[in-house]
Amino acid sequence: MVVDSVFCPSPYSCRPLRETMNKLRRESLKPVIDFLDKIVQPLVCYSVFMLALECHLYPEADSHESHPFFLWSERGVALILTLEYLFRWIRNSGRGFYPLTTFGLIDLVAILPFWIGFVPGIKEHLQLIRTLRVLRMLKFFRYNRGLQVMALGFYRAYFNLRPLMLTAVMVILLTMFALYEIEGPEQEEFRDLLNIAWFLEVTGTTVGYGDLYPQSIPGRVIVMIFMIAGLAIFMACFSAITSAFDEVFEQANDPDFNPLEHFPKIRKQQERLEELTKDVGTTTADDEAAEEEMEEEKELEEVRS
Repeated sequence: MVVDSVFCPSPYSCRPLRETMNKLRRESLKPVIDFLDKIVQPLVCYSVFMLALECHLYPEADSHESHPFFLWSERGVALILTLEYLFRWIRNSGRGFYPLTTFGLIDLVAILPFWIGFVPGIKEHLQLIRTLRVLRMLKFFRYNRGLQVMALGFYRAYFNLRPLMLTAVMVILLTMFALYEIEGPEQEEFRDLLNIAWFLEVTGTTVGYGDLYPQSIPGRVIVMIFMIAGLAIFMACFSAITSAFDEVFEQANDPDFNPLEHFPKIRKQQERLEELTKDVGTTTADDEAAEEEMEEEKELEEVRS
């Protein structure tokens, strides 16, 4: 602390030194990260293949009861992925807290099932934990541009789906309690809200297993109205997803398009749109200024593209 106070009298005076140290650390670890990038994808494929083979040969056994080769194979894979996680964490110093980033969470999910197996009292659930290794395929998101484009499409559609999902929840709740009161006295199954929710879900998505249906005339009328509203919401969701993917696929045709850079841009754009719709006492001039700023940013993006 004394040395820091001598060489760094203020936090800002040490910032160039920290940035230099972080840069040197990243450069020193770059060959290691490059090597890991080459082996991670084959390693994940190998891990998933071994999981499928182990589940096929030993469906009733966990990793400790199957052939020792599967256990030691998993230990080797988990060790490499854990080292990768630690190296990336160290290399990311100065760029934020790596475990809370998207890639940090994905890397953590890839190794978490292995380390959970060492928790006392978890032996009864080792079979379930073993199957969680398949989540390692999420690591492909780091390397596959197609997966990034797909995720960006769903992320763009998410903001349009939120009001539709809220509307769907409201319609389902209204119909659920209506059937509970009207159809419940006629059928015992409709006295259970979970059964009604299941019935409305399969009906609204046009699946309709036929295992449950209303028998009273008022109950059938309610379900008919729900089906019309449900189909409208269902098709609106498809339209929102299609529109979002059309826009993303059009942008993805540009070779210089980086999907990862557009996630924060979309989030900021939606935050500004939400601010405009909030009644927070802003004046018309403030709203117009915000809209002009958004238009200028769009024009700049068009010029850059």
